[in-house]
Amino acid sequence: MKRLNLVGQKFGRLTVISYAGAANNGNARWNCVCDCGNDCVVDGYRLRKGMTTSCGCYRREYMKKAIMQNPKTRAQMGQRGQFSHTEGVNVSAATKLRATNRSGVIGVSFDRQTSKWNARLFLKGKLVLNKQFVDFKAAVAARKAAEAQYLAPILQRTTKSKN
Repeated sequence: MKRLNLVGQKFGRLTVISYAGAANNGNARWNCVCDCGNDCVVDGYRLRKGMTTSCGCYRREYMKKAIMQNPKTRAQMGQRGQFSHTEGVNVSAATKLRATNRSGVIGVSFDRQTSKWNARLFLKGKLVLNKQFVDFKAAVAARKAAEAQYLAPILQRTTKSKN
């Protein structure tokens, strides 16, 4: 099938600059520049169908606006006491089970696309654990090992300083 030439065309905030090669599924990929100045590579099908219209800047702008208009979120802004930060770590986020958690284990979730279990631990602005496992027990074990290695020392120092 002949490839359509999209160079110079504009799709939402994206302007196509050049062909970037074929994706694994055979679709053409295109180098684009967004109105905000960011460069990105986008699947041609997603461009033509209007599924991708920016580099992600539109979503960030929209979500920022939505958050600022949410009265419950606005009521919580500026209240530092709601977060228990210790040594730059949000301890409550790393140690408490969220209401949306379906696995029953903090930091372990199932990815339907890959049919694998994800084990994650986010500390000090970095993912110190981000691995996929076929087996749920292996994902839980990896998360527990990461907690023991990274989180436990921080919690121990915190409890010693409070006593």
